Amino acid sequence: MSVSNSATLTALATVAVAPTTTVLMSWTKDQLRGAKRVTAYVYNQDATQTLTGTVQRRMYNGTAWASSSLPDFSSIAALTAVVADLDVEGSDEVRLVATASGAGLNAQCGATRKAATP
Repeated sequence: MSVSNSATLTALATVAVAPTTTVLMSWTKDQLRGAKRVTAYVYNQDATQTLTGTVQRRMYNGTAWASSSLPDFSSIAALTAVVADLDVEGSDEVRLVATASGAGLNAQCGATRKAATP
């Protein structure tokens, strides 16, 4: 019998994405406590537009957001899904932001967290 140490962090939901920066998902220090990794899922539900996303994190509450160079969410084509593992150890807050290439689109998003191994 195997035991999973993964748990839902953000329930699967549809998010309206504007042509300006839109927060798809975000996690606080309390939500990330004890997590080693977050596995994030984004599905671009639009048939014609591209979703451009980036992971942002900050080390201390209230400081500026720093964008990651992780390319996974940088260009999600129409009707395409992306799943990526994010290293969150040591981060105070983490969020995934995105913009739509046109007037706006819907994206399906969700995330699980994996606890650090003792």
